[in-house]
Formats: sequence, C-alpha cells, structure tokens
Amino acid sequence: MLLNTIGIPASRPAPQVATLLAFLATLSLACWVGYGHDPHLADENHLMENIQAVALLLACLVHGWRASKLDKKSVGFILHAGLSLLMYSFFLREVVIRDFGAPGNQFWPWTEHILRGIGWSCWVIYLVAFASRFQRIWAMRWQLLATPVIITALCGAVLMASGWPFDKKKFHTISEQDSGFIEELLEINAYIILLVGSASASLREVSDSEERQ
Repeated sequence: MLLNTIGIPASRPAPQVATLLAFLATLSLACWVGYGHDPHLADENHLMENIQAVALLLACLVHGWRASKLDKKSVGFILHAGLSLLMYSFFLREVVIRDFGAPGNQFWPWTEHILRGIGWSCWVIYLVAFASRFQRIWAMRWQLLATPVIITALCGAVLMASGWPFDKKKFHTISEQDSGFIEELLEINAYIILLVGSASASLREVSDSEERQ
C-alpha cells in the first residue's frame, strides 16, 4: 500500500527516516540551485509555495481518510481529524486564493472567505469533541508522543518555527530576498515531513508493534 511505502513505521523506522532525510537534502539542494538561476522561485504563489500547497493538501486528505476509517469516539479519530484540520489551515495560510484570476473578479476572494469559514466551523466542532475526550487523550499523552505521526508533526513544527525570524527579516546580514528563500526552504522541508507523517504509524500501529515485541 502507498501509505506504508512513504510513511514511517512504528518498528524499525531507520530505513524510512534515512530515505526521508536523503530526499529532503536532495530537494533542498535542487531548490538552492534553482534559486540561483531564478530568484523568484520562492515568491508568493511560485514553484516552492506551490509544492508546499500540494504537500499540505495531500497531508490533509490522508489524515482525513485515516480518520474516516476509525471509530468517531476513539482517540485515533481525534488525532487524525485534528491533524487534517491543521493541514487544511496551513494550506489556506500558504495559498493566497484571493489573488487568483483577474483584478476585480470577486469569485476568488469570496471562495477564500467561504473556505476559511468552513475551516473555522470545523475547528469549533472539533474543539467541542476534543474537550469531551480530553481526559482520555491526556491519559494517553505519552503513547501519543511516541507515535511517528506525532513525532513528525513536532519536527515539522520546529522547522516552521525556525522560519519565523527569516520571515520577519530579523537577520540584517541577509538580504530580504535570501531571507525569504530560506524561510520557504524551511517550510517546504517542514511540509514534506508533515506529508510523510500523515502516512506514518499512529496509535494502533504502535500498539500492535509493541505487542509483537
């Protein structure tokens, strides 16, 4: 199955982790070379951001698909549903939908408002469900933190946070354009990790692995 191919398993994760790191290094090098030839590579709605958007959309869909296969009252469902919503929110953050189409065309701005409204509505419903299961989730916090799906999410979060000072141009020794490129490079790595994480082992797979050992 494709998810088993790209995801990180609960047992013997080293080969998949090594493959992921090698891919990220190759991708980063390709982006660096491409940026040297085309400084606009990291601009809004250009190639790097488009790759980010695709990775986030796929991660959203994979988490959503995995959540749909689980009992709606389970902690696993809450985990994947929440991560799916998070990927959806990141997707809307990265893609400036209102800038699509010709100037003055109101279709795309309204589309963005509707998609954001759907996102906020889903978050309200999700947080109500999360609050009702908080004690069960808290009781399983160490199991959750040991799952590859959460570990990859945390790694992605660290890379995204690392891009913040470059986004805000905090390093005056780096040009604004180079600073923007570094931010996008960190983010593209983060979102690829989040995509791999969406297909990685979750609670049930970790439990099965521990039982086999």
